[in-house]
Amino acid sequence: MKILVLGSDGRAHALVWKLFSSPSAEVFCAPGNGGTVVLAPQVDLDARNASAVANWAFAEHIDLIVPAESGPLWSGIVDEVVAMHIGVFGASQRSTRLEWSRCYAKEFLQRYQLPTARGRTFTSLPTAEKYLAAHSLPVVLKADHPAAGGGTYHDRYAALEALRGLFINRPMEGSSNGVVIEEYLPGITVSFSAIVDGSTALPLLPVRIYDQFDATPDSPAAPGMGAICGNSRYSQRLGAHMHSHVIIPIIAALAREGLPYWGILGIDCIITDQGPRIANLRCCLRDMEAQVVLPRLEDDLPYLIEAAIGRRLHLMPPLRWRDEASVGMALVTQGYPHHFSVGGAVRGLNDVDEGVLVFHDQTSNPAGMRYSPATRSGGGILGSMIMGSHSVAPDVTMTGGHVATVVGRGSTLNGARGRALLNAERITFPGRTYREDVGSHEFR
Repeated sequence: MKILVLGSDGRAHALVWKLFSSPSAEVFCAPGNGGTVVLAPQVDLDARNASAVANWAFAEHIDLIVPAESGPLWSGIVDEVVAMHIGVFGASQRSTRLEWSRCYAKEFLQRYQLPTARGRTFTSLPTAEKYLAAHSLPVVLKADHPAAGGGTYHDRYAALEALRGLFINRPMEGSSNGVVIEEYLPGITVSFSAIVDGSTALPLLPVRIYDQFDATPDSPAAPGMGAICGNSRYSQRLGAHMHSHVIIPIIAALAREGLPYWGILGIDCIITDQGPRIANLRCCLRDMEAQVVLPRLEDDLPYLIEAAIGRRLHLMPPLRWRDEASVGMALVTQGYPHHFSVGGAVRGLNDVDEGVLVFHDQTSNPAGMRYSPATRSGGGILGSMIMGSHSVAPDVTMTGGHVATVVGRGSTLNGARGRALLNAERITFPGRTYREDVGSHEFR
C-alpha cells in the first residue's frame, strides 16, 4: 500500500514513524521535515494545494492520503480525490467547519447541549462590545478562524481593543469576522481523539497538553511545550467518560446535522470541577498528542485507517495499548513562539537512549531522501533510495522555534518523565530550552 502523509510538523513525523513500522506500507511525505526524510522520501508539494496533491497522488498510484494537520482538509483534498478512488483519512471540506469556524463549532455545541463554556458568538462589533462590557473578567475571546488568534484577558480595556482587532483580521479568504466571547474556565487542558467512520468511534487516549512557556501562572502562551499520556486508573476513567459523554454525542449530533464525518475527531477540553468542558473541536490529531499516543498503539495503523474509510469500525475489536506512560518534552528556542533564530545546528540526536523517541518538528536534513521520478523503477522506489538506518545526519538544522519533541516511555509516569529529562539534556542547539516540570503531575 502506497501512503502519502501530508504535513511538516511533529505529527507528520510521528505518523510516518508509525506507518513505516507496518510491513504493508510504502510511505511518502509532503513536505516533511528533517526527521521524516530519514524514513520516507520527501515530496516537493504544498500540502494545502489540493489540486496539485491530488494530481501527484493519482499519477503515482497512491492508495491512501493521511493528512497530519487540518490544512489539507480545509483546502478540500477529500473532495478533490473523490473521483480518483484514493482514500483520504479525514473529513470532507464541509465537515471541517467544526475546526475552522469557531463560531459554527460554538453554536453546534450549544445547539446539542454539549458541555462547553458559557458564551455567545457575534458577527456585529457593536453588539459584541456591549456584551463584553458587561461580561465578568477574565474573559476569553476567539476569532472565528483559528489562525486569527484570540486569548484570555484580565483587563477590560485590553479585551475591547483585542475584540476590535479580531473583527478586522481575516486570515483566510471567505472566513467570517465572527468572534466567540466566553467565560474563562480555570483548569488543565486535555486533548482526546477517536478514529471515526461516521457512526462508530474507536477511542484513543487522553493527553494532558502544556501550552504555556513555563509553569508560572502568568506565563505567556506557547503551543505544544509538552504532553503526557498516563496509564493510571484515573486516566483510563477519564478517557472512558470523555468517549461516552462527549465523543459519542458529537457523532450523533453530526449525523443529525447531515455532516458525513470520518477520520480523526478530536476535542480539546478544560477539566473543571463540573467535568470536562469542550474548548475546541479538531479534525486531526493535535500536535504533541500524536507524539505521545501513537508510540503506545500496538495495532497496525494502515489497517485501522482502511477500516475507518470503509465504514467497518463496528467490526473492529477495541484498540490495544502498551501498558506504559509516555511523556513528550518540546525542545524550543528562547523566544518561542514569537522571536527566535533559525539555521543553528542540532546536536546529540544520535546520543539518545534506546527506546527514547525524538520526533522532529521544525528541522531540515539535507542528507535525507528526496523523491524524484528518476528514482522510480517498476512503480516503486529503488532500493538505493531507502536509507537502511534510522540514524539522523549530523548536519540537521533548525528551521523554527519548536525544534523537536523528546518522548520518554516507562512503566510509570515518573519513569517516563525521567527518561525524557535525561535525553532532552543530550540534544543541543542555540538557545535550547524545555519545561522540566512536564509530567511531574498527571492531572493537576
